[in-house]
Amino acid sequence: MQTTLYQLELDYSNIDCGMSYVFHMQCGRFFIIDGGYFTTGEEDRLYDFLKERCGGTPIIAGWFFSHAHDDHIGNFIQFVQKYREQVVIEKLIYNFQSIDLPEIECDWKSSGPAIVREFYRTIEKFCKGIPIFTPHTGDVFQVGEITVEVLFTHNDLDSTEVIFNDCTTVITTEYAGQKVLWLGDIDKEGSGILLQNKKNKLLCDIVQVSHHGFSGATKEIYAATKAKAAFWPTPDYLMKEVKDDNPLLRDNNVNLYVLTDKNIQNHWISGNGTVGIKLPYRYDAAVSYPQHFFGCPKGWSEFLCMP
Repeated sequence: MQTTLYQLELDYSNIDCGMSYVFHMQCGRFFIIDGGYFTTGEEDRLYDFLKERCGGTPIIAGWFFSHAHDDHIGNFIQFVQKYREQVVIEKLIYNFQSIDLPEIECDWKSSGPAIVREFYRTIEKFCKGIPIFTPHTGDVFQVGEITVEVLFTHNDLDSTEVIFNDCTTVITTEYAGQKVLWLGDIDKEGSGILLQNKKNKLLCDIVQVSHHGFSGATKEIYAATKAKAAFWPTPDYLMKEVKDDNPLLRDNNVNLYVLTDKNIQNHWISGNGTVGIKLPYRYDAAVSYPQHFFGCPKGWSEFLCMP
């Protein structure tokens, strides 16, 4: 079996962000990055996806979380609470900044801190005995045949007043001589530190576009990657060109830079459907799966939905 990297389509009908990536490795085990938002049914789709590909009990060799936003850790919570007895999880990998967690009882989906509190509760209740690895900048480790290198964590930030997205842990994954750069939701301060300290490590074959194509990262980051392909963990409705006014390009020349970069031959948008890339990546080797979700969430401006 050839190692395959999947960018999963998510149900963006309730939220305009979220990302979920799965490596299916030669040994049959999986390496998951984030997992998406807590949209109802997302946990079932992830379990069915893993089950279909392994034919038995899914073994998750590692589950990495870029940062503690609900659209990155929410589905893990509901997945583990429902399917913990049907899967094997060998390692959890994350480095979250300190967060003031609410002391009062409340619905865990009601706020960011409440979601983080539920994340820790879920691990304590459902993941006892599973090793937890806290990555730091400079760490290099293996998940199956995948080599992971840590380029940045929130510990590298200079200021005390930072935006949440800059607390992303940035990693590269390498297999068969090819690298993928995972930017998570990294923003401007984190991008500057990355360029200052790890510019020589940004060169990659595939880059994940930061913050779902909203403001995040910098043109200098993407220029340094010299990537041949880009993952967009982004709804399809945000990438529609309407009256020459794409909502992700209108106020963000960084995204326009990425879309017009002549080095980048493939742009994969998660809202368009799941895509599987057999590694090592080739320009014409991606397999696209049918799109399952259509339309914009209620309350969005109608012009986003226009053809």
